[in-house]
Amino acid sequence: MGVDGTIEIRGLRCRGRQGVTDEERAVDHGYLVDVAVRTDIDRAIAADDVSAATDISALASAVRAAVAARPRALVERITYDVARALLDGFPELHEARVKVTKPQPDGLGADAESVELTLHR
Repeated sequence: MGVDGTIEIRGLRCRGRQGVTDEERAVDHGYLVDVAVRTDIDRAIAADDVSAATDISALASAVRAAVAARPRALVERITYDVARALLDGFPELHEARVKVTKPQPDGLGADAESVELTLHR
């Protein structure tokens, strides 16, 4: 029987293009992404070796690539695309919870806006 664990990355700095107009989508924006993935960590615990664990650097790279992949109208779509990329790219994961935060969004008068969702395999 495995040991179900959560691996988290908080506040991963990413760059991407998002907005409702062509002008907004043409501008590169900064985003902060929080990721929590669920997987069996039994092998990593038993081996106490990085080669038996989910590669956190690879998770971070996949998140950054997904955010930067293409312009989108909505933060919701970025969030979904990141979660989908994690489940598609890491077969050992059975859940991906992703929160994308856009600091200082234009016209909102707020510190940030964010969207969070969870996808399951």
